[in-house]
Amino acid sequence: MKKASLLALCAFILSANGAFAAGSHIYANTFTANNITAFQHSIMTTAMQTFEGTAAAALGGRAKLVKHDDKDSKYLYGTTPMYGWPRLYGEYGDDGSVKPEQTGRNGGDIEYAENRPVLNSSWLNWQHFNDDVKFSGYDELNTDTDLIMFGLAGGEAQRGFGISEWGIFGGYVGSTQENNFVNIEEGGGYIGLYTGYNIQKFNLSLAANAGALYNNAENEYGTDEFANMWAGVAMNATYNIALDDSFTIQPGVYAGYTWVGSANYMSMSGNTVANQNFNMFEVAPEIRAIKHIGRGWFGFIDFKYAFMMGHGGDVVVDGIKYDDLNTRDYAEYGIGIEKSIDRFNIALNIHRRDGGRSGWSGGFNLKYIF
Repeated sequence: MKKASLLALCAFILSANGAFAAGSHIYANTFTANNITAFQHSIMTTAMQTFEGTAAAALGGRAKLVKHDDKDSKYLYGTTPMYGWPRLYGEYGDDGSVKPEQTGRNGGDIEYAENRPVLNSSWLNWQHFNDDVKFSGYDELNTDTDLIMFGLAGGEAQRGFGISEWGIFGGYVGSTQENNFVNIEEGGGYIGLYTGYNIQKFNLSLAANAGALYNNAENEYGTDEFANMWAGVAMNATYNIALDDSFTIQPGVYAGYTWVGSANYMSMSGNTVANQNFNMFEVAPEIRAIKHIGRGWFGFIDFKYAFMMGHGGDVVVDGIKYDDLNTRDYAEYGIGIEKSIDRFNIALNIHRRDGGRSGWSGGFNLKYIF
């Protein structure tokens, strides 16, 4: 009798585990929604850091003026005009006010400047991520993601004690998530707006975006198709501490909110899968060190820790509510190099994540300054 009871218990445990494995497809929307919050972080931080300027700009007033290779001394590390707008050097009129139409040191070069272009820079960025996502009470999910982004910046203007500018950005995202029970192909796009404000050593950036993602989730029953929409806002604040003419420490903090509109659909298994919307908050303090290595080359190292908070969205299948799958906080750290050539700025980076997400990422950025 006891032997029969033991066998029955083992059979029940095995059947329960098998049912959970077979039912993993019901969490497909949860997987894609959490992936959106992950690449949303990368979209926003990449956009804001690129709009904020080049590594040379982080040196602020302690940067040395370096003559450009073409012997036309108009560049600071290939980016900032040596004989430029009065706000960069503090030239004043006779009454002590800045004359925005005057150029050159004390107006010595030309009397009046042409109108500044509406656009002052454009950039193209590619990022690749390969990491394992850890959910509470569930197997890891391998994620492979590519982000292609572009941006245009303009509207640079004096605002009080600082300088402001605006920007637009957008791009494409393609991703694959898989484990032994499900394989999800994801593809979509997004568009966003940026505004930034700089007061000497302090930078404040704000961004908002929205996007859509179309998904194919392959499982043992067939392929489920569904879509997600998302919208988010983010803020990034940094402060440049120039220790000498070539080395800067840049502490900062990133904060963001992402709303993900979840899909309700009929699965190939015959189940009706209903998903609540996701509301995710993130706060990520960061420290960055920037060094002018020489001959216009810059290097940087950075470290951040992302605290993930919010409601992950309930999953209801045929009227039965299932447990939420929650991701954990993670750390991200990496290195990069950057160089300006004429009006082009080129940057490469490689990063590592550990914690709730573990894996590697790398990317390339090309920026043209008008």
